[in-house]
Amino acid sequence: MWDMILQPFRDYAGSGMLIALFLAAELFLFVSEKNKMTRIVFVYLPALVLLLYFLPPFAALIYAFVESEIYYRLLWLLPVTPVLGYTAVKILSGCAGIKKWGVGAALGIMIMLSGSLVYKSPLAVRAENPYHVPQSVVDICDAIRVEGREVMAAFPMELIPYVRQYSPYVCMPYGREILIERWHFQNELYDLLNAEVLDVELIVEKAREQNCHYVIFGQGKTINGSFEDYEYELFDVIDGYTIYTDTTLYKGL
Repeated sequence: MWDMILQPFRDYAGSGMLIALFLAAELFLFVSEKNKMTRIVFVYLPALVLLLYFLPPFAALIYAFVESEIYYRLLWLLPVTPVLGYTAVKILSGCAGIKKWGVGAALGIMIMLSGSLVYKSPLAVRAENPYHVPQSVVDICDAIRVEGREVMAAFPMELIPYVRQYSPYVCMPYGREILIERWHFQNELYDLLNAEVLDVELIVEKAREQNCHYVIFGQGKTINGSFEDYEYELFDVIDGYTIYTDTTLYKGL
């Protein structure tokens, strides 16, 4: 049980420096803070959260219903940023003159050294547009949208997380849940569209079962069969993605 408690905490703490600063701030406020409400919010409640988190019976009870990812989220209840900000202001308010500048610089440096530059992460990339989604998603969704109603489109794996972020008018037969392996969601159409070789006959069958007006896939795919043989027509090729329309369904739009 201890491993199930400590591992999420290690993942949350990272290098541990920010948590160390947080605990130091908690101790400082416990000693110095006189306002009752502030003590409740910034001292007692975080202490209660930590106490419950590290309490094995409590952890066993939560784990009986959820996985480690959910238990990890208990740590989100810790007001790390407000506590550190409030503590820094409280410390600086007791300083004057050049001392205030020196203490302020020292506190800022401590905060900076406690983490790493987020933009160094390989997951951080420059946004292509104001929507912070791939431009191909914007272009495709704008192209297939039908004014006044929703449409159903089967997208390839790499575009799935962004479609619903951008357009409420473009629906999918599967969503982000299909990408989370441990959730064990399955969809035959998703599997067929993300295979190395596209089996057109099976894709058409599954797409029509799920009322998909559009089928979308990358241009690099090998295609076994012809969509035109099943009353599909090429809608467009946008940003390296081929879009086919099911004319038997599209007539109703």
